[in-house]
Amino acid sequence: MRFLRRITVLLPCLLFLVIELGCGDQYRPIANPIVSPGGQPQTTHFAYVLNYNPVGNGSNTKIDVSGDTNLQVVSTGLGSVAQAFQGSVAGAIFVANRDSDTVSEFTLISTPAVINIGLYPGSRPVGLAASATNLMYVSNSGTTSVCPLTGSLSVINTASLVVSSTVCLGINPGPIVQLPNGGNVFIANQGDNSISVYSPTSLSVVATITAANGLHQNPVSLVASDDGLYVFVVTQGNGSSPGTLDIINATTNTVGASVPLGVSPTYGYLDSVLNRLYVTNTGSNSVSVFDVSNVVLTANPAIPTLATVNVGTAPVSVTALPNGLSVYVANSLSNDVSVVNSTNLSVVTTVAVGQNPMFIASEPTSTKVFTANANSGTISIINAVNNTIAITMPAPQQDPTCDTQTSTCPLQRPQMILTQ
Repeated sequence: MRFLRRITVLLPCLLFLVIELGCGDQYRPIANPIVSPGGQPQTTHFAYVLNYNPVGNGSNTKIDVSGDTNLQVVSTGLGSVAQAFQGSVAGAIFVANRDSDTVSEFTLISTPAVINIGLYPGSRPVGLAASATNLMYVSNSGTTSVCPLTGSLSVINTASLVVSSTVCLGINPGPIVQLPNGGNVFIANQGDNSISVYSPTSLSVVATITAANGLHQNPVSLVASDDGLYVFVVTQGNGSSPGTLDIINATTNTVGASVPLGVSPTYGYLDSVLNRLYVTNTGSNSVSVFDVSNVVLTANPAIPTLATVNVGTAPVSVTALPNGLSVYVANSLSNDVSVVNSTNLSVVTTVAVGQNPMFIASEPTSTKVFTANANSGTISIINAVNNTIAITMPAPQQDPTCDTQTSTCPLQRPQMILTQ
């Protein structure tokens, strides 16, 4: 009976409450979720694409890796053909402007100001090598009043952004590399088939490597070993016969060994994760793969050949994922990228990209691969997880005032890619 009396008393109250809450604007409690603190923010990575402009100033496009978005375009100089990092995330990029005899510098912060560093008239800078000691080395292919018969090396102080010295080299210098930890600088003189060795200590050329020292004809690419003991030189020979990989002993500045390559090799890439050297053989549509983990300091160093991988037509650039899983080869005439399995060194798939992909690069997270498609004026971004195109991004217009609504506006030509 007590229970029934309680129900009789409570039912009117409950009915009144239901009616009140169902009518009009009444207060309703809302449960807000408590968001716990998130994890550590992920490091942001970027790709920097250098674009050549045949009718005006070149440019650099900054791409956010995770978002595949164009964050900024920085104008450089006339005939922008090469670029290099100086320093880490808080550092800068330097760009060699061949046709204006300048080197552009801009920091890696948002909306940076571009500073153009003047060189001697006629320098025609074409190559850059960054030092760990606040120096930037520039190989100049032209002749100047200081070096009227040969090319030269300009040394830029990256703190003051001025040229601190200029020394004469061989004829038509181009490819350039410095040994790790501020060691000697090696510059390939393509006009006289020699390599100049510059010492940052003596501020002078301390050796010239020629055929007498074992060097073959037409050096086109230089790669320094991680231990600083060797410089690997890709030489083309006379063009019709196979080229060679010449191994320079960096202690004696002589060629210790030469290994056969394919026809018209053009580019060498060092995979520091797997200790491999990849060389693109443009004329024979292949990539030579070498094991550089067993090269030791001897009078005649040897380098084991792991494989010769057949790829697309006219390969000109190669990169490896930092996670060690795959190698990507840019094929300039078949307009595609060959994806090579790092374990068995076989092609697993081919990805179509833009016209004339002349450079390829991967980024630190191993999720994206970028190609610079010179003839189509585009950058292809490949998803490394499934080897599909994430996006095809246009380069800046050659003429920034061109109206795309009324005319066809030619695009600049992507040349080179840096990632961080």
